[in-house]
Amino acid sequence: MNFHAEVERVFSIDRPTMWTLWTDEEHAARWLRPSITEFEPTIASIDPRPSGAYRFEMIGKDGSVRAVSGQFVEVDEPRRLVFTWSWEDSEEESLVEVMLSEVRDGTKVRISHTRLDSQESAEQHEDGWVGCLASITHLA
Repeated sequence: MNFHAEVERVFSIDRPTMWTLWTDEEHAARWLRPSITEFEPTIASIDPRPSGAYRFEMIGKDGSVRAVSGQFVEVDEPRRLVFTWSWEDSEEESLVEVMLSEVRDGTKVRISHTRLDSQESAEQHEDGWVGCLASITHLA
């Protein structure tokens, strides 16, 4: 099946800075987690080029670890990132597209997460992305 999740949000952050938040390990470590109150900073490894790999370890306050990894399919700086997405404890491999668009006073971020195996998985990933994007607002 091909279930999907869509999330969109506008930030008062310029597009080059937003691109860096997605492609720089130190910056991604600060926000790429479903909740800044329930998770420690992420351990991030990112090689943002076509066929480059990434890996994120999201560590819960209780010590639990959720790791996801994949490869970049498309890197169009500063507009678009496309990458595979596989939780290390799952057979599911999905695809994430991140579009960054300039808007008045900031950047619109649109995440389209496709090739998910079930509606439940789509809802969980959508909730996770909503939490991740909410974490960006706490960076300042």
